[in-house]
Amino acid sequence: MSQVQMMIQILMIRIIDRVLKYWWITPLICLIVAACSYLMVGNNVEGEWIYDALAVLFLIFAFLQVVLFILALIRKKFLMSFGIFCGGVLSGIGFFIISFVLWAVTPPEKDTFGQDHPIPADLVCLEPDESFCEEDVDSTDASTWLRIQHEYQPGRYEFQYFSTALPDGYIYLKCYEATANIRLSEDRILKHTQTEVSHHTVFGPVGGYSVFTVYEGDIGDLYAVRAEVWHHETATNKERMLCQKVYRMQGWER
Repeated sequence: MSQVQMMIQILMIRIIDRVLKYWWITPLICLIVAACSYLMVGNNVEGEWIYDALAVLFLIFAFLQVVLFILALIRKKFLMSFGIFCGGVLSGIGFFIISFVLWAVTPPEKDTFGQDHPIPADLVCLEPDESFCEEDVDSTDASTWLRIQHEYQPGRYEFQYFSTALPDGYIYLKCYEATANIRLSEDRILKHTQTEVSHHTVFGPVGGYSVFTVYEGDIGDLYAVRAEVWHHETATNKERMLCQKVYRMQGWER
């Protein structure tokens, strides 16, 4: 081993020993980050980016604890490595305890969208299907071509559309609160219901089932949703509405 390599090795050992000397700082910072999160929630501090930054900071220092633990083992400082291990366990337990307390004592804010938009008594609304059978679709009755049914979670629904011949392009679903004409979950519903139309020349289903989620509102708060099926034609870049129905729906509880 050359003299330069020996000097580099000695320097690295000194740096490692200096870093290990302050090993207790990392679990302390993890606990401080967890405590700050608790205090911020308790005082209704807003700003999701702040909580995201604290979570990233916690993960960084948790990773540093793992690095320090390995370095202590390499330097055969077994008592120190045991202390780092205990500090990591305690900071992790502290973080999860505080997270559990926050989850237990801080109920999620209820989305009152459904309550704020009651269904008028004279508005006729359909119920989403509980189950679906293609035999319910009548090729001569366009009112049966749009099928929306409940999925396994409240606020989540399955969508399928039947049609006669359609030009190539795609279909998708638009949903509106029927009384105030408010567009619902626009980007998400578009993304999850967009279905390619290619060589659709005879009556039948356009693609398979699409699962979409209505995010406005909460479980149990039913309101009127106007579901519209739209077709985008690739050749002309034009769109037209194929059909619409009004359903009683509820939002998904986040």
